[in-house]
Amino acid sequence: MKYTTDEILEIYENAGKILYEATLNGDYKSSNKEGKRLIKIFKIFEKETEFGHQCIDRLFESSNIVIKTEAAAYCLALNYKVPYAESVLQEIADNPDNKIFGFNAKMTLKVWKQNGYLEIYQKK
Repeated sequence: MKYTTDEILEIYENAGKILYEATLNGDYKSSNKEGKRLIKIFKIFEKETEFGHQCIDRLFESSNIVIKTEAAAYCLALNYKVPYAESVLQEIADNPDNKIFGFNAKMTLKVWKQNGYLEIYQKK
């Protein structure tokens, strides 16, 4: 199925709300379900890089910290706007108000720096 940029943004806004609440409430089932949905879209971004870049650029405009973290992680995984993605993750990580979401951003940066790459999903 082919999505428009607006459809992708809507999917992410809805998923971001669910992931935010699921993270705070320890609801791993909802989190895993949404995560799988987003991986399917990320795979589209991998294949259709120009479309993926357009969507990612727009995802950074979200006010949802989960979506911004995802967008930054996608940049690292796709080797797209790496310095910007690192700065977004560092900003999220450095803000104590972000609590678990800041920790997630910090761990994403740590894995990226240790490995020199970032995997969004396990490739078979």
